[in-house]
Amino acid sequence: MDAAPCVRATHGYAKERRAMSKDAVARVRVEVVPSADLLTQLPMALDVPGAVSVTCLPHHGPARTVEAAVHLARLGYHTVPHLAARSIASQAELHSLLRQLQGAGVSELFLVAGDRRMSAGPYSWSGSLLEAIKAYSPGFSIGIAGYPEGHPQLSQEQLVSSLETKAPMASSLVTQMCFSAEAISQYLRTIRRNGMELPVWVGVPGPVSVKKLVSMGARLGVGRSLRLARRTGMAGALWRRGDFLNYDSARLIRDVHRELAGDPLFAGFHIYTFNDLVRLPGLLDSVPTLQQTTLSPTQRASPPFPAKI
Repeated sequence: MDAAPCVRATHGYAKERRAMSKDAVARVRVEVVPSADLLTQLPMALDVPGAVSVTCLPHHGPARTVEAAVHLARLGYHTVPHLAARSIASQAELHSLLRQLQGAGVSELFLVAGDRRMSAGPYSWSGSLLEAIKAYSPGFSIGIAGYPEGHPQLSQEQLVSSLETKAPMASSLVTQMCFSAEAISQYLRTIRRNGMELPVWVGVPGPVSVKKLVSMGARLGVGRSLRLARRTGMAGALWRRGDFLNYDSARLIRDVHRELAGDPLFAGFHIYTFNDLVRLPGLLDSVPTLQQTTLSPTQRASPPFPAKI
């Protein structure tokens, strides 16, 4: 399909979004893959100073993530690059990556262990990488991952232990993509009972094909809420027909907001786009009206919150 008409149409959406309040922009983050056309496609869907989270995939490596993050930061985006612990070959490589990010004014990172089976260097999980980054420069704000439905390769005990270790050094938490507002709400209640006060970015899918979501469900560990999504609304109708069209998360976003409005841990929405950016503005335009009551001005600045664990 020729992308040019789609890009032109999306550009119209981008112009409309320039009138959006800074509050609304600050309450949404979009996750993207550092593809070859990202720098040309993203500005058509999201205006600066929007917040962009850049993934680190095993076949791309951290250098590609950092390169994309540096370019996006220089365009004016608030950029949050992912660093995958198992993909970093040495302390020297880590320090080089961090210097590049600091030079571009990037001050926030998101850390994961990564999908590599074997570590390329000294960092076998995100906790050891977090410690190394804090030792290099305490000024970085660092986000860690949360799993409302568990992790396909880790027990609940392992997840709790990992979170307890990392939370005191972290500044925020991003949840894995989930299709159940109830599961997300229960997760926030659970971590609050454990004394954690990190702001939580709730991960939801963007306007992406149902076929892609199904194919990724098992790897991401979101099977239970995917099964729930199959039984609800348009998503249920698509599955019953076997028609792999697009999942619209606007309803899920509304449900999450109803569950979490007023919750002091709720930082905003983290939208997994899978680089399907053409339809993103339509979803973003539905989010600002949901974002009036949950963050104080000090929380919008994303300061470090001490974790009482």
